[in-house]
Amino acid sequence: MKAVFLLKYLLAGAAVGIAAMVYPALAEMTDAELAEIGIENTKYTPVGALRAGNAEGTIPAWSSTPIPVPAGRVEGTWPDPFADEKPLFTITADNYTEHQDKLTVGQIGMFKQFPETFRMHIYPTHRTAVADKWVYEATLKQAKGIKLCPETASDGIVCLADQIPGGGVPFPRPKNAFEAGWNHFLGWQGLGQHGTANGALIDSLGNRTDVIIESRLLWPWWAKPGEMGDSDWYSRDGGAMLCDSWQVQQPPRSSGLVFGGCNYAENVDFQVSLYVPGQRRVRKAPEIGFHDSPSFGSDGQRTVTSRWMWWFGGREVRHDYTISSEPVEKYVPYNNYKLAQEDVSSDDIFGKKHINQDLVRYELHRVWVMDSILKPGMRHLYKRHTAYFDEDSWVGVGFEAYDAKDRLWRVGEQFNIQYYGANVFNAYGDSQIDLINGRYTTFPYWFTQVKNEHVGLGIKMFSEMKDLPYNVEIFTPQGLRKFGQR
Repeated sequence: MKAVFLLKYLLAGAAVGIAAMVYPALAEMTDAELAEIGIENTKYTPVGALRAGNAEGTIPAWSSTPIPVPAGRVEGTWPDPFADEKPLFTITADNYTEHQDKLTVGQIGMFKQFPETFRMHIYPTHRTAVADKWVYEATLKQAKGIKLCPETASDGIVCLADQIPGGGVPFPRPKNAFEAGWNHFLGWQGLGQHGTANGALIDSLGNRTDVIIESRLLWPWWAKPGEMGDSDWYSRDGGAMLCDSWQVQQPPRSSGLVFGGCNYAENVDFQVSLYVPGQRRVRKAPEIGFHDSPSFGSDGQRTVTSRWMWWFGGREVRHDYTISSEPVEKYVPYNNYKLAQEDVSSDDIFGKKHINQDLVRYELHRVWVMDSILKPGMRHLYKRHTAYFDEDSWVGVGFEAYDAKDRLWRVGEQFNIQYYGANVFNAYGDSQIDLINGRYTTFPYWFTQVKNEHVGLGIKMFSEMKDLPYNVEIFTPQGLRKFGQR
C-alpha cells in the first residue's frame, strides 16, 4: 500500500518558523547590513551564511579557502577527498524517529515508503561550498543597489531592478521569499556547463530507460561586462540571466530534438525555440521552462517547478512564497563524491526503487526552507512545494511536493559536489521519486554506460568565457537552425 500523508500531520513535524511575504517591500541593504557580510572577519559570509559553526560543534565554521585539488588528479575525474571517513551513524526505518527534528518531510516519507531499503549514512560535516574571490566581490558589489522590481510589491511579478553587470548573489541577507528565490536561481553555479549525460527513467518495476542528452548551459548574469557582445538577444529585457540548450541523443525516437533559449531579469518566462528533426523546422516553444509543464526528457514524471529542487517557473507566480526566518539544521546530501567515481557504474547507482543509498553521503548543514502554497483560483500540479537550499551556496539539496488532496506526492534530493578547478558547488546528480506511482527519474547530469560503454561523461563546469566548448549562438533561434540535425 502506498504511503499517504496528511498535510496537517506533516506540518506538525517540521518545526520551522515561516515568514509569509506575498507582497514584499522593496529596500536596499542598509550600511549596517552590508557591514555584516564579507569574505573574512564578518558575522556572515558573502552569500549570507552564518560564518560560525553551531554550539554543538557538529557544524564547523566556514572558511573562504577552497578544498585543494587532490594531487595527481586527472582532468574530468572527481577524487573523493573524504574517502577514508566512516559514517558517524546510520538512520533507518527502525530509528528515524530519534532523528526526526533533523530530517526533511521527504526523507520521513521515504523511510515510511521503503522501510527495507532506504537508509541515510551520516558523515562528518564539511562546508566545502567555496567560490573564487571574484565571485564574492561581485556579490558584495551587486548587493549594494539591486532591488526587486516595483511589480513584485504590487502584483507579485518576478523581476529585478537596478542590477549591474558582472553577477553576484543578489540578496545575501534576504528579507523575503522572493529575494531568497532569486538567490537560489542566480547563486554561483559556474559561468557555464557542458556535457553528455544521462537522465534515467526508472519505472515501478525497476526497469530503466536511459535518456542521453547533450546539455549546454550559460549564465550571462555572471559574465563580465562586455563579454556577451552587443547582441540584442542577450541585452534585452534587463539582460539575459540563464541560457539553456539540450540536444537529445537517445532514445532513438527523439534523437536530434534540440531546444535553446534564455530568460531575462525583467522577464523570467523562457524565450525558447525548439528544433523538430522530423519537420526540419524551428518553432517557438513557450511551454519549455514554464511552471508545471513537464521537464524535457522526463516522460512527464517531473515538472519545471522542481528543477534544481525549486524554480520560479514564470513571471506571474501561481503560489504564495514563504521562507524560514533563519536557516535550520537538517541532514542533507553533501559532498557526494562516492557517486562520481569512475568505477561506479549506472547499474551501481540506479536501484530498482531509488538511488543506491550506500553511495549517498549525508551531512548536517543549515538550510533555508522555501515553501510555495498554491494561490486561490490558480491551477498547478503541486498544491504545495517545499524546497531546501544550502546556506553556503543557495544550491538546492531537497524538495517535496503535494497533490490537490494534500498527499505527499513527489520527493527529491540533489547530490552536490565541489567541482575542482572551477570552484563550483553544484549537482553531480539528483533523484525525484513519485511515492504514488512508484517511479523515479533523474535529471541529465550523470555519466552513463550502455552495454558497458561510456556514452556520457557527465557535466563539466566552467568559470571563464574563454573555456566554453560550445558556440553561444545555440541559445538563439537563428543559431539553433545551424545545429539541428537527425
